[in-house]
Parts: sequence; C-alpha cells; structure tokens
Amino acid sequence: MSIAAAMAVVASFAQADPKPQNAKRADNQAVANFYGGSAREWSSCNGGGVYFGAGWEAIAFCGKNPKSVGIGKWSVKKGVICHELVWYWKDNDEIKSKKNAADCIAHIVDAEGTMWRRWNDDADWWRVQDIKSDKNASKRFKHQSKFNRAKKKIGL
Repeated sequence: MSIAAAMAVVASFAQADPKPQNAKRADNQAVANFYGGSAREWSSCNGGGVYFGAGWEAIAFCGKNPKSVGIGKWSVKKGVICHELVWYWKDNDEIKSKKNAADCIAHIVDAEGTMWRRWNDDADWWRVQDIKSDKNASKRFKHQSKFNRAKKKIGL
C-alpha cells in the first residue's frame, strides 16, 4: 500500500477542509524537518509503515507482505514530500524487485502559520499535527526489527 493511500485512510477520521485562504507553499526545510527522522504508520498494512531517515533514505515494511522490504529515497521540493521505494522479496533463490511510483504529499502554510497537507488523490486539505499528537507518527520506526529480519532473509 502506498503511503498516500494509507495516510488518507488515517486522515479520513480527522476533519478535512478546503484549502485555507491566503495559504502559501510550505518551506522545504520545514517539511523536511517535520518528516525527517520519523516514521509514519500505514494503518491498513497490518503493522507497517515508512521511515524517513538520514541522508534522504526511506525504508518501509508492510505486515501484509512480511517477506518483503521497501528501500528508497525521499525528497522535498516546492513544499511537496515524495518518497520512491523499490520493494524487494525473494522468490525461490532469486531476489526480485519492483519500483513503486513516487508517493507525494503537498504542504501549505495558512496565514496563522499552521501547516496543512494534501495527498495527490484527495481534494481536501488536512491540518498537520505534531509528532506527539499524531498517533500514526513516531520518532522511531516500530517495524525496524521486522524490516531487518526480512532484509536479511532476502539477502540484501
């Protein structure tokens, strides 16, 4: 599952709004600071999510496919964070992979300085919560050990 789809499911329980008036594109550094060094849970993945690591590296794990791992990069341009993952798994003795299309989330800041985000497939804007109040975000990747075990079994 893509991060955009998973986060959209999570966001559907929050209050969506139209684009705030007088909003401007979020600063790239502010977006990078918000996501960098943190993980986002994918609620529809039976335990999984993505971690936005140092050096613009992204890793992911999905409990629906526990014998695979996602490894890639993340970036921020024009207030939009994107990550591109290559998913790896083992098929018999062969390592297989599939590159996913980039998942991106646009960010704006309203006149009061509040950050908002919108997923590509969603017309609504969602108020950004801080790490402490966003139950689907954390400073550590809860699935790191599962990711490491799967990565080792694949032979990466």
